Amino acid sequence: MFRSTIKRIIVPFLISILLLGCGAVMKQVGNLAGSLLTGTTNDLNEAAVSVYFMRNVYPKATNDVAAEYFEESWQDGGNMVYVSLLNRDGVGMLKVDGQVIIDGEVVPHVKNGFYGKWLDPNDVSPKKVVIKTSTGQEVSFTVAPPPPIKIKSINGMRENAVIDITQPLDLELMAEKKRPGEEISIALLGDIMGLHTFLEYGTFKYGDRLHLPAAMWKNALTPYTPTTGANWLRVERFNVTPTNVKGVGATQIIGQALDCVPVTVQGELEKTWVGTVDGQTININKKIEKDDGFMQVKFNKPNAYYGRPMSSGKKFAVASFTVRATKLQQQRTSSSSSTFGNVTTTTTTTTVRTFPTLPDAYWENLVNKLYADFERVLKNNYSIELIPIEDVLRAPSYKALQPIEDKVSLVEVEKSYKGTKNLIPTTLSEILDDISTTFAWDRKDARLIRDLGVDGLIAVTIDLEMPWESFSLTPRMSIRISGPPNGYKAGPTIYLQGLVHGSGLPLDEAKMDADYVMDILPNVIRTNELMNALDLGFKKISKEEKDKSYDAIWSLK
Repeated sequence: MFRSTIKRIIVPFLISILLLGCGAVMKQVGNLAGSLLTGTTNDLNEAAVSVYFMRNVYPKATNDVAAEYFEESWQDGGNMVYVSLLNRDGVGMLKVDGQVIIDGEVVPHVKNGFYGKWLDPNDVSPKKVVIKTSTGQEVSFTVAPPPPIKIKSINGMRENAVIDITQPLDLELMAEKKRPGEEISIALLGDIMGLHTFLEYGTFKYGDRLHLPAAMWKNALTPYTPTTGANWLRVERFNVTPTNVKGVGATQIIGQALDCVPVTVQGELEKTWVGTVDGQTININKKIEKDDGFMQVKFNKPNAYYGRPMSSGKKFAVASFTVRATKLQQQRTSSSSSTFGNVTTTTTTTTVRTFPTLPDAYWENLVNKLYADFERVLKNNYSIELIPIEDVLRAPSYKALQPIEDKVSLVEVEKSYKGTKNLIPTTLSEILDDISTTFAWDRKDARLIRDLGVDGLIAVTIDLEMPWESFSLTPRMSIRISGPPNGYKAGPTIYLQGLVHGSGLPLDEAKMDADYVMDILPNVIRTNELMNALDLGFKKISKEEKDKSYDAIWSLK
């Protein structure tokens, strides 16, 4: 119980810290909860291993937390090969019970799953990294950096550049041996939770000249504003190779080439009371009321670093479409007492309400109708292609996925469309159990997206619950449309997520409105109104994406 409680407190904090980079992890997490969050393993199947070659490390004068942490050993402009081990299933970092060997040298564990070695600035040859465990496992990786990148000018200035975070950013860059589709990230220094560290404000497709919209400053990887006044702009050129290595849970090899120059930052953005940028996300909350009930749409979307506009995706897979019915039988007990003379009599009354038992075919018809209606509303709003569900079910990573189990309420009916699994956590305990600190390209959404060759996954769970007051079913449709990572740090990205819920129709009224006996359950849950509310949510999300420059930012990726 204690460890479970600690996990629920620490996990959200840990995830935000992990996004800051290795130096921030080592210092902040090490000071706060290193012993709790860093374990030791002799089985690399438990680990998500990232191997890096960082070229042209930024100056110590930046006072970034990583430079501060390494103190006198920091090498301005040097190169570093380093290894980071994360817990693949669950939360935390891992230390190897064994040895980590970089370029022929056994390197010590620094802290929190981090091992590293400095190289000469002129040494950019591929390096071999070997990990040996006490149980005899031995794996090796080869990592090399990309060619160098150079910042030529910032907003037209080659020196003493000024960046206004209320205005667009113009960059002139130079990169050798450019590859089609190659990406870079843009970062400035900021302060978060006592850390002075580089915060990323965008990942974009490389161009010799880039005109980046002002909206990028409101859509950072970690949603804080950069430090005003003296600052440093960092551009990172990177290549990422997710690889399958026998005996290792997951592996990615990352080459990084940096350039970093001093700048002056000016301008102000509105902040929330906790210091994050205000108004960076999209939140839709609309209630549609009618005489016989209501439907309410509650959709949300993270900022444009994590939130993809639907216009950026063309091919999708429905990975989960499940209908569950709960509380179809309920019981309540009440007591009353009366006194006559010296005698007190207590009467206990138990009332049982049971939703009428319906043939299995009725539930199958409901699932098929809901899916057909959902697909129609989806395609009416977005010009997308859905791949056959049979292709999803055949994917190797789909077969390995475990469906989410509802451990809170008794599920009396559970049906899925064509055998898809329930993949959306809908309770707090399920959400926390679903969290993993593995790297973005190894998360279950990313693996399945890669397997299927699609731009995103659609998961829907519709929970139906009988209210005590009537023989009806109140619908609650949870939806998540996820996409591949943005760069190698942020993922899965989210096209949209949220729910549509409302009131059902009493069974007797639903029967009266049914043209056909199979229409009873669709009428009970007011399918038409549910889909109209879903349609409204899609339209509002699309409008907000345009208004808040999601489309403009993602057009550069």
